[in-house]
Amino acid sequence: MNTRNWNVLYWNIRGLNGSGKWDAVRDKIIESACSIVCLQETKRDHFDTPFIRKFLQRCFDKFAFAPSIGASGGILVTWISNHFNGFVLETK
Repeated sequence: MNTRNWNVLYWNIRGLNGSGKWDAVRDKIIESACSIVCLQETKRDHFDTPFIRKFLQRCFDKFAFAPSIGASGGILVTWISNHFNGFVLETK
């Protein structure tokens, strides 16, 4: 059986709207050497590649998100596509 070790970083971020938080996220991702990042409570209603580049390395080239509703919620999942294939199965 082929097995591969991989790391997932999962974090209740409590908002992702400031450069101080971006620096902390970037540092933790580098430290963890993860291939998948899951951030909850982003408190953002939209993500695009230019914004994601503020805190993620370029190797994280795929992402999906669920927007926040008002001032709470929001989920971002991003991954390195040459390690995994990811598909969004359902959005609401």
